Amino acid sequence: MIGFTVVVGYGDAALDVLRHLPLHVENPEVVVVDPDAIALTGALANGARAVRGDGRDVCALRQAQTQFAARVVVAVPDDRDGLQITMAVRGLNQTAVIVAAVRESVNQELFTRLGADEVFVRARSA
Repeated sequence: MIGFTVVVGYGDAALDVLRHLPLHVENPEVVVVDPDAIALTGALANGARAVRGDGRDVCALRQAQTQFAARVVVAVPDDRDGLQITMAVRGLNQTAVIVAAVRESVNQELFTRLGADEVFVRARSA
């Protein structure tokens, strides 16, 4: 399973990030971690594997085999949760490329300092 992508949070932000990032040709597998059953149903319909759980929970990240992922997309609604997830992912996997979708542009540098390799600032919803 080396080379797969883990997506933490499967909503509009995750889909936007995935549209801009090519999946690894040698292994296009995606594993989605989300606590919401409806989001996971959408992920399954799009061909992903699903792990029901909170991305802040290291056990859920391990169940998704984040420690072996080539790339991890962190796309949760709250930037504080995203920071916590980014740090947890970096603790599990020193080599993965972490891509974070943030709501507040002022948090972009903080995400980078705490382990994100790429940060996308997404528009705030009305």
